[in-house]
Amino acid sequence: MARAALILNPAAGQGRPKVARDRLMHIMSEVGLDCRISLTGEPGDGLRLAREAAGDGYDLVVAVGGDGTVNEVVNGLAGLDTPLGILPLGSVNVLARELAIPLDLPRAARVLVDGTLRRIDLGMAAGRYFTLMAGFGFDAEVVSNVHPPVKDIIGPSAYVLKSLEALTYYQATEMSIEMDGRTYQAKAFAAIIGNSSMYGYPLKVTPHACMDDGLLDICIFERPMTDRIGFLHQMVDIFRERHLHHPDVQYFRARHVVIESEPEVMMQLDGDLFGNTPAEVSIVPRSLPLMVPCFP
Repeated sequence: MARAALILNPAAGQGRPKVARDRLMHIMSEVGLDCRISLTGEPGDGLRLAREAAGDGYDLVVAVGGDGTVNEVVNGLAGLDTPLGILPLGSVNVLARELAIPLDLPRAARVLVDGTLRRIDLGMAAGRYFTLMAGFGFDAEVVSNVHPPVKDIIGPSAYVLKSLEALTYYQATEMSIEMDGRTYQAKAFAAIIGNSSMYGYPLKVTPHACMDDGLLDICIFERPMTDRIGFLHQMVDIFRERHLHHPDVQYFRARHVVIESEPEVMMQLDGDLFGNTPAEVSIVPRSLPLMVPCFP
């Protein structure tokens, strides 16, 4: 029987660790996995527990929670041969949606045993791996203002509300972005460096991104002539998948990106803040094995 180490965020789902543990043990037994469940308690626990599980020889390390939990476990497993599994319990579960992992726990558990192994690329910035995106400027500002308790209560709507609030004061910034030796300069509200097509369900900011092509996709939202009103139109068109038609929205691909700004702007990785500009972002090709659904 294969051995799986489950790393559970006790705040995910309904936030009832005892109920979650009992249900997980039952689901794992149903799919034939012998499992150990460890709970995270503070930032960094997921990374540490993942490394310990890989060192203990577990066949699979499973992140049970939302994208924040997944990111921590990924940072513990990156570069190792121990595969990652995902049981989505978060409010959005962007990576699970990107990889077509079912949001229903029993069905997601079947993927752990009946799925296929896929090696995906990871992004790297400030010594931290990310699976989805690195965001600079406006979106990082929004992330900084979304408090976890509010997000747990109202879900993705918290980001919409904070985006509208930030629009009342946020100003475009002079950015210089070097991509594989070529330099781009403009006054911009935001720069998104995507490893995945999906930014946040159902938004696809970097729609042409593929998680195993060895490239980062860069989408830059330049300051339009109409300033914030124009930027609002750019954001609205993300929902319509028409933002790339805007003349003030630029799209590039590169393996290595260096971004500077005046003044400095914040950086978020997979929805959590990790420093400011200047920043260096690179792709680490096929550095994470994980279980995904097996389609005919």
